[in-house]
Amino acid sequence: MNKLNRYLPDQKFLILLNRFILRYDESDCNKEKIVKDAYLFCVGYFLKYQQDYQNPYLKGPSNIIAVLSSALLSPNFYTIPSTVSLERVLYFYKFIIEYIIWNEYEVERIFATQKQSLTHSPELKSDDFKVKKKV
Repeated sequence: MNKLNRYLPDQKFLILLNRFILRYDESDCNKEKIVKDAYLFCVGYFLKYQQDYQNPYLKGPSNIIAVLSSALLSPNFYTIPSTVSLERVLYFYKFIIEYIIWNEYEVERIFATQKQSLTHSPELKSDDFKVKKKV
């Protein structure tokens, strides 16, 4: 992940999503599983790294559509190194969007569950990092 730190958040998101999709693609998963898990990846990434971009007027899954679309339409999209081919992300983009639109309750439940698990996760709270002394 250190090599990715030189990229902007939207570039990093697309590069990681591309790696995620390629790994699933190589393991011969069916398209439906790739799409569902890619959505889950997008939610996790959004909640962990891009929650500051959340639009309060959109429902959770709609924020995923906004962030994904924004990353693909960003001028930074063209500055991603040529060694990273985003063909698979572009191919699966439409299926991820369709999945979000046609499965409203399922994607909302997934988003809410992930958000709740992230906010209640003790290892993600910075004030909980304390060294315990052995007595």
